[in-house]
Amino acid sequence: MDGTVTEFGSPTATMQQQSTTNNNNANLRSCAGCGGKIIDRFLLHALDRYWHTGCLKCSCCGAQLGELGPSCFSKGGMILCKKDYLRLFGNTGACNACGQSIPASEFVMRAQGNVYHLKCFACSSCHNQLVPGDRFLLVNGNLFCENDHQKLLKANNNTGIRARNKVC
Repeated sequence: MDGTVTEFGSPTATMQQQSTTNNNNANLRSCAGCGGKIIDRFLLHALDRYWHTGCLKCSCCGAQLGELGPSCFSKGGMILCKKDYLRLFGNTGACNACGQSIPASEFVMRAQGNVYHLKCFACSSCHNQLVPGDRFLLVNGNLFCENDHQKLLKANNNTGIRARNKVC
């Protein structure tokens, strides 16, 4: 399985100025929150939909997300402010290498169901950090770069294990 970089709870909202003429309702967009036409000067674009600035609200606290800043978070069908996202999903798991918790907003590396801090995604032998494009092997929970894997193979009488994973 390939290692992949994932950002948990990536920000998803942008504010846009709507260009409309006074008598042309054909250019107006529909609000994903209330279904009504957006005739306001400004609208929000989040989750590939358009919203009145007052209709895009946090599913937990009801705060108008346009007033809190330029981003919102989405997970499990909920639209959330950063505070509620971190409160609900803040501890997304522990790093497989160091055992420390990984904040929900941090980039991570994944390999065969394991999650790592970026700095911890490194070869167990030479301790070089693995980056996108590097080939690696995961053996008994330990990561090995391709060079050290070849050394490991020679030491283990060529068991036939190959570096089949690639960081993408």
